[in-house]
This record gives sequence, C-alpha cells and structure tokens, in this order.
Amino acid sequence: MSFAHSMPLPLFAALASFAEEVIVPIPSGAVLLLIGSLAQLQSYSVPTLVFLAVVATIGKLFGALLIYTISDKAEDVIMTHFSRFFGVTHEDLEKFGQRFGNGWKDYVLLILLRALPIVPSAVVSVGAGVLRIPLRLFIVATVVGSFVRDLLLISIGYGGFATAILLVKHLLGYESVLQIGVVIGLGCALAVYLYFRKRRRHVQ
Repeated sequence: MSFAHSMPLPLFAALASFAEEVIVPIPSGAVLLLIGSLAQLQSYSVPTLVFLAVVATIGKLFGALLIYTISDKAEDVIMTHFSRFFGVTHEDLEKFGQRFGNGWKDYVLLILLRALPIVPSAVVSVGAGVLRIPLRLFIVATVVGSFVRDLLLISIGYGGFATAILLVKHLLGYESVLQIGVVIGLGCALAVYLYFRKRRRHVQ
C-alpha cells in the first residue's frame, strides 16, 4: 500500500499505456481504471486527471506507432512471399488503405474506434498498419480518440475503486469477446474478398 501512495503516477501512466498497447493480453480498460484509482489514493486533484490522460495518451501513441510499423513490415514480408496464395498483392492492400484520410468522415470513424472503451486498441493499430493508412490520419485519430478514452476511464477509476473493479470485470469480458469477434469477422471478410477476386479473374 505504501508503494501505491509513493508511485510516480505520470511515469506509470506513460509506461503502462505503452505496454497495454504493445502487449495485447493486457486489458487497456483495467490499466486506465487502475491509474484513476491510484490518482484518488494519492490525492490528485480533478484537473490533474487531464494531465494523466495526456501522459497516458503519449504512451499509447508510441505503442500504437510501434504496432503500426511492425504490422506494416510484416504485411510487406507476408504478401511478398504469399500474395499468389491470397490472390491479393501488397499494392492492392496499400491502394485500399490510401482511400482513407481524404475526408473528415475517415477521421471521425477512426477517432470513434479509438475512443470507445470496448474496442481493442491494438486491433485498430494492426489493421491500420496492414492497410498502411495515411500516417497523419493514424496519429490524429490515435491522439484524439485515446485522450477521450483515457480521460473517461481514468475519471471513472478516480471516482471509486469498487466501481472500477466492477468495470474491469465487464471490460475484460467485452474486450475478449470483441477481439475474438474482430478476428473472426476479418477472417470471413478476407475469405469472401479472396473468393470473389479469384472468381472474377477466372471469368476474365
């Protein structure tokens, strides 16, 4: 308990947010609720929660950029060797990704995906890296959306430790189910896309 009182919370917020973005099994909601609870324990004032959210967002941004870069490079390697098997080339994926970022609707959509607590943040980063959506769109959406999400969850954790525990349980369940759902959904979408693409090539 003494360590909880003396822990350098801004540093913990930055490092924990980075870690939960990079290490997928770590639930982001639980980390942020814990930060809020520790802020209440250390008698942080309500306005300083904004500072903690900013620091957490910075940590999340660096983690997201790392995942974006790794996913982009992994896609390059995989598609270079297996593009014939998938029926989709590296250029096809990048052309699709470049369709994003040309209007305010793309920014709103990606910001919402980042801001919603039940949407796994790492999944968004991986998808953005694979499609190589414009970096400016990725950074803006990550900063704005993550700040909203972080401030909300930190504030909830600050409001009461018991409430935070209950929310952690719900978020763990929702996030796990959503991660599985996203993976299955992307797999099905990819399978359908590849099927119709190969069928169209045979017709031609």
